[in-house]
Amino acid sequence: MIRALEKIGHADNRTPNIVIQFISVCLFGGLSIGLFISWPKTLFNITSTIAIISVIYAALRLTACVAQKAKPSATQDTENWPFYTVLVPLFREANMIPQLMSALSELDYPDNKLEIFMICEAVDPPTIAEVRKRVGGVFHLVEVPAGSPQTKPRALNFAMQRARGEFVTIYDAEDIPNPGQLKAAIRAFKEDERLGAVQAPLDYANANTNWLTRQFGLEYAALFHVWVPFLSALGLPFPLGGTSNHMRRAALDEIEGWDSYNVTEDADLSFRLAAQKWRLGYITPPTQEEAVSQFRAWHFQRARWMKGYLQTWQCHMRAPFAPGGWQGIARFFTLQLTLGLTLISALFHLPVMSGVAIYCLIQYLSGASPNIPAPFIASLAISYSAGMLIGAIGAIRAGKPSLLLSIPFMPLYWLALCAPTIRALWELRGNPFHWHKTEHGITPLIPLKTAPDSLTSAYEYIE
Repeated sequence: MIRALEKIGHADNRTPNIVIQFISVCLFGGLSIGLFISWPKTLFNITSTIAIISVIYAALRLTACVAQKAKPSATQDTENWPFYTVLVPLFREANMIPQLMSALSELDYPDNKLEIFMICEAVDPPTIAEVRKRVGGVFHLVEVPAGSPQTKPRALNFAMQRARGEFVTIYDAEDIPNPGQLKAAIRAFKEDERLGAVQAPLDYANANTNWLTRQFGLEYAALFHVWVPFLSALGLPFPLGGTSNHMRRAALDEIEGWDSYNVTEDADLSFRLAAQKWRLGYITPPTQEEAVSQFRAWHFQRARWMKGYLQTWQCHMRAPFAPGGWQGIARFFTLQLTLGLTLISALFHLPVMSGVAIYCLIQYLSGASPNIPAPFIASLAISYSAGMLIGAIGAIRAGKPSLLLSIPFMPLYWLALCAPTIRALWELRGNPFHWHKTEHGITPLIPLKTAPDSLTSAYEYIE
């Protein structure tokens, strides 16, 4: 299995990917030949293929909508809690420290079995100064020396050299985790010795700030309250979130930590764990986060995510069927289903829909009736319906029914994903490891005292 990881490599591996090159040559060659022989038939076949894939994906999402909602683990509590390490990577986030450390101090876990590492970059004195004012008890300051690449996974790997925890989790600067999240993770780990990581749902506390945050809120509700629980229940790997993912230390050590060069180290970690036959799970206590409320900030954040998805897909296509057998097939399938289809749909949705609109306009002005293939129309209707339904179900499960009014506008949000994806492709060649920093604290959240067993974090959203 170690050989499989060596083949996968990391985001800085510049060795040509033979698999990707072969696929690219075959697709380009086949398309060129088809267009030369009969371009109308070729375009029809392409449309039909896209329609089939879209319908299959929509069918899976509809199945996820009717699947049983995930339930908390039934494992009983124990007095012998294992040692836990909480990693909190920070960069230029001095303004978030009071809120963040207040929220983390509410974690319901024995102090003698807990360490919280506030990980700061040495080139960021203001954040270091704010953390230093408050360290003590379970809180520890970790300074990451200047170096390259200056990324979140590099900081995490550095801090892990000091970590004592048998289990590890990550929180971001704006996070307000449910107080009982660590214990919920331990209960899940006790039920399955091959469970390498579990993901807690991420919710946006400021989802109703504006149109963008409402769409972002629907996207996260669908992902973390419907899609991820569904994939987890099927035993399939899925991209972990960048925060509130809890990991078994033994699994992390086996895959040698995070890829310091990957700007979505969470997604990459998921498929590295799967390549070593570790399973991924889901727990229910959520973490409240702050949704990006400005379009420019959203654009650069999404460009980083898409670039990281591209890096991850390229790396894992070096050994696409690791670790072999059914688990290898399942890993390959979900790699395409999650990362692959996300990238393709984000990149081509806007051009395809624009082309259809232009074609219909030309036909209308010329007095002719548009002749759009029936498979395309049917697949579009099914795909849109599935996408909106999974958003609606997610909003209900997340306890955010106010988002239901924004569902009709979801297709506009999907069209907007094209621009950051194009930026991601451009940066992948010229600036692959650049980390677009997202500013937090635009709409701060103030944590409130809550009962540890509550499944929903209490918070106050400051208008």
